[in-house]
Amino acid sequence: MRIKYLCVSKGKVVEIPVSKIKNSKMIKTELSGETVLMMEMIYETENRKPFKIGKIHFDKVTFNQDGIYDIQATSTKYFQIKLEYAFSDIHNTIESKSLPIPIAPCIPTEEEIQAIKIYIDRKYPFLLINSPRVIENSISKSKEIHKDEIKKFKESHRNKAMGKLDEL
Repeated sequence: MRIKYLCVSKGKVVEIPVSKIKNSKMIKTELSGETVLMMEMIYETENRKPFKIGKIHFDKVTFNQDGIYDIQATSTKYFQIKLEYAFSDIHNTIESKSLPIPIAPCIPTEEEIQAIKIYIDRKYPFLLINSPRVIENSISKSKEIHKDEIKKFKESHRNKAMGKLDEL
């Protein structure tokens, strides 16, 4: 399994090689001062060439004036909230603790999806041939997960409110 990062800015796709990630910072000077759609793509290789997409994740990220995106600075809160939801399933904490507001998924526009597909088709043709609906499936899955998290959020707050009413 390998990973690629593709950023969409103003209809143009910019690839960030893994070699440009140092100390949890992505460097791409042509994206200086911009907020862009970033697609993280995990893929399989065959004969050392990208062959099939395994997982995709979308996010909006902002590069500073020097063209640096600090992964660690922005992802800590995201992972903390995701972990709370994961552990709520394991430990059934919905009944005892209010969950934080779930983070909405980043859903790319049709134009962004088209730009990504054109780029991948031109640069890595086997990826879309072997994974034709992976982008759409990833978006659907993100929406489904978010819907479940909203349900858990509401349930945790309802249970917390009921517990306070019982105390009165």
